Amino acid sequence: MDVGSLLLSAETQAARVEGILLADPAVAALWRMETSLLEAASSVGVEGERISTQGMVLRLTSGTAVEEDARAAEMALKVLTVIRRPGDPFGAPVAALRRIEAAAAPIGQTRDVGDRLEDAELPLVVEAARTWSHVPILAGWRAAASYAFRSRRSSPVAERLVFMAVEGAARHLQGLSPDRRAGRDALDERAGGLLMPAVAGWIVPPSVSLTRTGFRVWSPMTGLATFLEAATRSLSHDLGHLGTLRHELARLSAMTSSAHGRSRLGDLITYLKVQPVISSAMVMDHLGVTRRTALTLIGELVDAGCLSNLTARSTSRFWALPSLAAMMGHAGGAGAVRGGAFAGREGPRENLKPSGRLDRLRKERDEGQLDRIMADLDTAMSGVDDVVRRAGGRQRRDE
Repeated sequence: MDVGSLLLSAETQAARVEGILLADPAVAALWRMETSLLEAASSVGVEGERISTQGMVLRLTSGTAVEEDARAAEMALKVLTVIRRPGDPFGAPVAALRRIEAAAAPIGQTRDVGDRLEDAELPLVVEAARTWSHVPILAGWRAAASYAFRSRRSSPVAERLVFMAVEGAARHLQGLSPDRRAGRDALDERAGGLLMPAVAGWIVPPSVSLTRTGFRVWSPMTGLATFLEAATRSLSHDLGHLGTLRHELARLSAMTSSAHGRSRLGDLITYLKVQPVISSAMVMDHLGVTRRTALTLIGELVDAGCLSNLTARSTSRFWALPSLAAMMGHAGGAGAVRGGAFAGREGPRENLKPSGRLDRLRKERDEGQLDRIMADLDTAMSGVDDVVRRAGGRQRRDE
């Protein structure tokens, strides 16, 4: 299948997912909560950091983690906060991309200020996407490719966050999704990444797409076809999963109607719809009940099949909606061979610092190469136009 057809297929699947999310805000909130957790874990995992989603949940909710997960979980927390609040790349590109770079920086490492992109370059990254904002996946890909090239592949994690931020912003720019820009409030600051509701418009999580059915290399300058194939399969999976989420929400609503007297079960169910991972301490704090009451309420939902134990132990337990628990179980221990996601990357930037006239020549040559990369992506879009024209011609003949 040519790239134009692949792009059309991916956008079609994305539009179906988005239509369901727009029609059912409760399902949308739950899906983005789940997907953001999986994307954060996967994005760190494909960089060679051994991480389990269960370990990440423990780190984010209680500040504890097994020793081998602590560093990776902290990285995932930083990534998670940006996934859920990508900012406004079209309206405030410098602020949005600087926040992305900060979140993508490895724990314990500081980046040389001289290695950072200049403020003047960051709007150019976003402008590379604006022309194709009516095709959000391509817009996100163009921005990721531009950032990857300008930064000399210094941070694949940042590239993926750029993709998500621009893809979601492009959907709003075209009126396909509501404006989801928002500032952090006091609850967000206190609760951190896990409890922060997603205020985003993205549909395609890149790391999840590339690792859901195997491992594929993230390569925004050359790997568009591979990514589109993976994204289409992943979106097809999400279409089916949205039905599961809707069923789980319906089952929770049925449990609400069965609550009697002064039971706080209905309040717990309302909480679960926006926060699908809980502990007894979280329930105590949110509902203002005793530990015994919290465990009793949780037990009712476990017995009804509405909650599953994530941690499989008798202390420091966490529960999640069954769909999320199952997905986290499959993703547990994700981690690629170190350096695997960097295949094809140029050498370290510190080895690419020519000076004087040679520096100017290199910059001119680089800009020319970037233009060729963007021209290749434009050709992919032309392929979509060809596919649409062929489909329209067949339809007219059939009529």
